[in-house]
Amino acid sequence: GDMLSSTRQLQRAVPRGFPAVAVETLRETLASQQVFSRDASSLPVTYTGRGTGGRSSISGITSTVFGSSGFLGRYVVNHIGKSGSKMILPNRCNENARQHLKVMGDLGQIVHLDFSIRDADAIKYAVERSNVVVNMVGREWETRNFSFEDVHVTFPAKLAEICKEVGVERLVHVSALGASHANPSKYYQTKAAGDDAVRAAFPNATIVKPAKLIGTEDRLLNVFAEHTCKFPLAPLVDDGESKHQPVYVDDVALAIQAIVEDEETAGQTFELAGDKVYTMEDMLRFVQKTIRTPGYPKILYVPSFILRALGAPHEFLLRKVPFPLPTPTGLTKSYIDAQSVNYLKNPRAPGFEQLGIKPAKLEGVVIDYLRAFRFGGYDAGDVAGHLQRQKS
Repeated sequence: GDMLSSTRQLQRAVPRGFPAVAVETLRETLASQQVFSRDASSLPVTYTGRGTGGRSSISGITSTVFGSSGFLGRYVVNHIGKSGSKMILPNRCNENARQHLKVMGDLGQIVHLDFSIRDADAIKYAVERSNVVVNMVGREWETRNFSFEDVHVTFPAKLAEICKEVGVERLVHVSALGASHANPSKYYQTKAAGDDAVRAAFPNATIVKPAKLIGTEDRLLNVFAEHTCKFPLAPLVDDGESKHQPVYVDDVALAIQAIVEDEETAGQTFELAGDKVYTMEDMLRFVQKTIRTPGYPKILYVPSFILRALGAPHEFLLRKVPFPLPTPTGLTKSYIDAQSVNYLKNPRAPGFEQLGIKPAKLEGVVIDYLRAFRFGGYDAGDVAGHLQRQKS
């Protein structure tokens, strides 16, 4: 088949009656051009793009996106998919948990692939056709099957090695702001180890470190709101003074798309954070005000050692029992440990500004999803942005 198509190509290119020598020369020329086009490392991945940039265009990107079924994943797939990219989404979900991703690109452009992070052959199969690979696989607690090391270190290292081996042009690895070997939390320690492993195996990888993500499916403001509704007082770790620069999830997804399309970003580390600094307590108060909590603020300051003791049995079982348990939200040891330090962007690190993106403010529309938790019902009071009308 391959031989035939190249012969057809030659027949079109060479007028009838040309000597065999000319045909041979042309064959060699075509072959040499193909070699050139394969080494596209110095060109942007969109250099073969056609069309106006909509979903039925061809962006030139063939991307494999790991972690596409997660919170950040759906936004990244949306932005890369709707600009006309072919996408391969390896995941371990059933059809229902991934069907929302299928419609984010044109017909047949988005393909699901069942895989395991321990299966090197499946990883290789997933990436060998792609010029872009994005890794967003992460976990905020450990289970019997997957430790932090498995998810944050072993898998990214293996993925980076395989990408290097098969000649993937761009690798974007999503880490976390505050990833460091000195962080008291195992989550952030393993994130830092994973970054180092990716850099070692694929020096040209772009590492993205987003701050705490805010959005409809987030595990931060939603958890605060849930605790406020469920308990008489919402718990805060220690004094709730840990500082953050929370960022809207869609801005991070836009940034990842911009990074993918700009070859200058290769090899860099981006820190993506919102403009405003909030402590954990600020965020909790902000949520309680937004959902119109009667008797606001309802806060219980719990010493971290007590929270650790409360969370320990659940975590112990998560690591031992062979059946799924309810997801631990906001009470895991790694989460509690993480609360003793600040998570602020290094002002010298490249971020949104270098990509030409202005991150959205959290007030107003961005947190409109919290309306679902409103005391007095969804439509009680005014739209989310009009908090100042209340007595604070």
